[in-house]
Amino acid sequence: MPYVFDLDRLGRDAEGLRTRFATAMPYPHAVIDDFLDPQHAAELARVFPRPDDAVAWEQFQVETVEKKLASAREERFPPALRRAIHDLNAGPFLTFLERMTAIEHLLPDPHLTGGGIHLSRRGDHLGIHADFNWHPGLEAHRRLNLLVYLTPEWRPEYAGELELWDTSGARRECSIAPLFNRAVIFATRSDTFHGHPNPWSAPEGVYRQSIALYYYTSTRPPSELRAAHSTLYKGHNA
Repeated sequence: MPYVFDLDRLGRDAEGLRTRFATAMPYPHAVIDDFLDPQHAAELARVFPRPDDAVAWEQFQVETVEKKLASAREERFPPALRRAIHDLNAGPFLTFLERMTAIEHLLPDPHLTGGGIHLSRRGDHLGIHADFNWHPGLEAHRRLNLLVYLTPEWRPEYAGELELWDTSGARRECSIAPLFNRAVIFATRSDTFHGHPNPWSAPEGVYRQSIALYYYTSTRPPSELRAAHSTLYKGHNA
């Protein structure tokens, strides 16, 4: 059975993406359009759980920080979604990530801590933040985020763009539209501030849908080492 992505295409693109990733501002990142096989992407959008589905949604409802739904309970996911997550945590995909990012010895997170699937309803948002940097269950450093957007026919009036801010968290440097079947891969450090502060503004019943996966290493460069911390939100604990 083929992967949900075209492994040959990713292999061909890895070196070019490596340069883009390394030189991107305000910190290393890459945007990959048409990321998944089109048929798989369409199926994932079709089966993506809705707010009332029994997938053990966690409710994040702090108005000044974040409002969204999230679930890491893969045993409750539709089979197509579970398969996609397994493929994106498999060895061949990690090898692609290592080639693209020059980060060696990447580890997936089978627990999907903080990740899995995310859904934003009308009015939901995510404040500018830097992610937690240490996974105590894996005893590993968080190094990469992968976001795969699965809202068909996104429009600018829906908002919800991913914003990358400078490493002081003072200003927006880059805005990335959550286009259908677009992937964003970016470095995760204690100063890689990002979020989607502009609330999701699509009509009721149209949701900002994404897969969120994170990758780790047992060590990290000394210049990036910080004491273990939870998510750092600008204006709150950062």
